[in-house]
Amino acid sequence: MEQVCRSLCCVVQNDPLIWRNIKIDHPLSDKITDEALLQLANRAKGQLCCLSLVECLKITDGGLKNVLERNKRLTKLSVAGCMKLSIEELVSNLKVFNKRDTWIKCLRIGGLFGITNLHYEDLKLLLGVMENTTQPPSVHHNPRFYQGGQLYLSVDDDWAIDIEMCPKCQQLRLVYDCPAESCQGTTHQGTQMCRACTFCNSRCKSCGCCLSNCDYEETFCLENRCLDCIQKFLPKHRFFHPQASCHFFLCG
Repeated sequence: MEQVCRSLCCVVQNDPLIWRNIKIDHPLSDKITDEALLQLANRAKGQLCCLSLVECLKITDGGLKNVLERNKRLTKLSVAGCMKLSIEELVSNLKVFNKRDTWIKCLRIGGLFGITNLHYEDLKLLLGVMENTTQPPSVHHNPRFYQGGQLYLSVDDDWAIDIEMCPKCQQLRLVYDCPAESCQGTTHQGTQMCRACTFCNSRCKSCGCCLSNCDYEETFCLENRCLDCIQKFLPKHRFFHPQASCHFFLCG
């Protein structure tokens, strides 16, 4: 928008309301640096409410700290897949940030390494999460699906924090529900039997259904797709024989 004309460029750069929500994803995530992020955040003039950084590999702990120090109204923060960030520094920065009148209410940290149970409990306390220990977190929130290869949870979802204890491996990871109708009635203590992280349950890259009880193929890109989704990629006049054995390699 800044390149349309000089007058519009001036409006875009100087109107803080336009910059209250900053979301950076591919392909810009590979390019954004600490300095560039601070310049963008400064355009909000302290009114930044939502900052979403997805797989921004050049963002460091110091860069994020500088943004937090200058934006006291921030309530939503996503640093999912930002590999240079340390969970220790993130918890420390949030403890300082939350001493103010406003605090982070929505946090996305999927893809960060070294998250322990202590970190998890500290973060829930900082976010003000009051969890019912007798029921799994999924009971109180909308289901989340691994669809279209979307690994990370949006900051616009109703979850306060994106990670949780996987029901199967008991590790703190991103956990997904299953959209398959055949799995809707299979529950254990109010949770889907196949609800788990992608390490425990492989899922279709397209629709997000679990692959434990359905036919699927591994594509040339090493992505799993169920047979129903593969058929959608084929011309409508092609049909599968019930006993046919097919191998598809999809790229792109």
